[in-house]
Amino acid sequence: MVAALTNESATSKSVYFAHCTSEMIFITHLLTEQPEKLAGPLLADTYVTLLKGRNAWYGQMLAKGELSPDMGDSIKGKGMIQGISAVGAFFELLSQPSLSVQHPEENKQVAPAELCPILKRLYRILIKRELPARDILQALRDETMNDPRERIEMAQSHAFYRPSLLGKP
Repeated sequence: MVAALTNESATSKSVYFAHCTSEMIFITHLLTEQPEKLAGPLLADTYVTLLKGRNAWYGQMLAKGELSPDMGDSIKGKGMIQGISAVGAFFELLSQPSLSVQHPEENKQVAPAELCPILKRLYRILIKRELPARDILQALRDETMNDPRERIEMAQSHAFYRPSLLGKP
């Protein structure tokens, strides 16, 4: 979506990638006791997928108005767009009322989804269908959004792992 909405702006795509990967690292630290580092080949694969994968294609078609979320997540000629259900599943998992983490700037507990503004915005665009695709850019412009570096540092410096999220005792 970002690429299509910004005429392939390298700056916008890199900002989006930074926020997405910081949210992925944050989520991984919640779900995994010893998370693999998002580096080397794994980081390269993540970047290529973000740029040219099936989900990237779908986002571009949404942004151009050639597809709409109402069309579902199975697209003829492309197959299942897995990112849609992943957004829904992760947002709902990280929004559970029984789950909370310390907000880095406010002295209060919040659902982990509140610290993932890209995930939150994608949920409102793709799942709830409350916002147009163009609104993803607003998430990047949001000055209250945490710096991606801070989100990564927070994830790596705190004991966030929650085995109960995946049904483990």
